[in-house]
Amino acid sequence: MLTALIASTVALGLATAANLVLTFAVIRRMRTLEEGGTGAPDALPAVGTAVTGFSAVTTYGEELTVADVAAGDAFAGFVMVGCTPCGTLIESLAGGAATGADDPLFFVVGDPEDPETRRMTAALDAVGRVAVVAEKSPATEAFGRIGAFPTLLRLKDGVIAAAGHDLADVVPAAARRAGADRPAPVRETV
Repeated sequence: MLTALIASTVALGLATAANLVLTFAVIRRMRTLEEGGTGAPDALPAVGTAVTGFSAVTTYGEELTVADVAAGDAFAGFVMVGCTPCGTLIESLAGGAATGADDPLFFVVGDPEDPETRRMTAALDAVGRVAVVAEKSPATEAFGRIGAFPTLLRLKDGVIAAAGHDLADVVPAAARRAGADRPAPVRETV
């Protein structure tokens, strides 16, 4: 009888320990989600992924589609409101950092009516074409399911040639130096 009681106590102790481990794992996952993380902070679209069909409207009313990246070299950047590294990236771009592309595209994940979204789009408008999109939008899906921010992509003929979270990850050094002297594009309102 004593042996059965000891075995039951050990089994109950093991079950309790397993329950605690699982509970703490759930708590850790919930904290990650609450902080806006995806659980995979470095997740990037795979090099070689072809951009699929999408449509987004720029802050100037132009429609962006897969045709804008389908031929030649292109650059696409995805930033999110409230993302500190995104703010740092935008400051460097506004300060003259080059993307290596003549007409870079930027997708700001946020609410178009939010003042912070407007501030981000205004800063990026001086650098390239900007569209405000939702986090799960046709644009974020078309570029390989963007889920981490910032995500920067160098594209060649509609296919991702380089992906990273920093300009140095996707823009060749020669293009960064050459682009520093290039004037910013001028946008006219429609």
